[in-house]
Amino acid sequence: MKRKKWSEEEEETLINKYSELQSSGTLTKLKTREKKFQPIADHVNSLHHLVDPSTFPFRWSWRDVSIKVQNMRHQYMGVKQKIRVSDDDFNWADGDDHWPNFFKYKQGRGREEEGGEFGVVGLGREVLELGRVLGRRRERERGREEEELEREERWRERESEREERWAVRERRRECVEMEWEERERVRARRETERRVRVEREFDEGRRRWMMKMEEKREEEEMAWRERMMELQVEHEKQMMQMHVDASQSQMQVLGVLARIVCQFFGAGNDGLGGGLGGLPPQVLQNLQHPGSLVGDNGKPDGNSDTHFM
Repeated sequence: MKRKKWSEEEEETLINKYSELQSSGTLTKLKTREKKFQPIADHVNSLHHLVDPSTFPFRWSWRDVSIKVQNMRHQYMGVKQKIRVSDDDFNWADGDDHWPNFFKYKQGRGREEEGGEFGVVGLGREVLELGRVLGRRRERERGREEEELEREERWRERESEREERWAVRERRRECVEMEWEERERVRARRETERRVRVEREFDEGRRRWMMKMEEKREEEEMAWRERMMELQVEHEKQMMQMHVDASQSQMQVLGVLARIVCQFFGAGNDGLGGGLGGLPPQVLQNLQHPGSLVGDNGKPDGNSDTHFM
């Protein structure tokens, strides 16, 4: 975090405003540090930060002004020690070399006799002694104030550290959330791709199954048609065989009748025998052996007439 630093112009404005309020007696009427230093902070900010924030980037609070006033007191005393020639003699001309606003601060404090405090004027050696006593008292008070300021500074530093740690945690949390969101997007994309792939594989499997079933149905239909054709051919063969068997049976019956007629009329009736005798010998032979009328597949009943009778 960038450390706050007062510019020379802001420091001069603070000195002038503080000296003005001190001279008018306004500061002595105010009981709290916030009421004393908030008007000074507003005045400094209105002339610098609010006018040109790029040149004067810091907006000062009343705590900042209070700390700055204390620091300027120490800074003034430190410069005095550096330019001291003897106990009561100082090389004032060298003051600006150590602090550019040294004379402005010295003028705001009033004429030096070791105890002046922004407008308090020394009154000789007695006042000097009193100033020394008061100085020691103020040193003790300043020590307590410095301790308080140090505590406040440490508290601010701890607050700054806590804020920095909080900011780091927030950045980490944001990074974790962004990483989690990215993982969720990747997971959702992969899930979508997987679902599309499964659906595509399912459709492909169903298409192959339907093609296989269609091929099986066509094969079964072809097999059924071939079986029907075989059955039809077999049926036609059976019908032809039945027709042949019927024809043979009819020829056998005719043969039997012819034999009966030949035996019945052949010996006892010369007239009928004469009529049959006029038939060609082959016909008479066939009439006597009817099995020859049905061809080689015929089944004669016997070789003798007595067996038939």
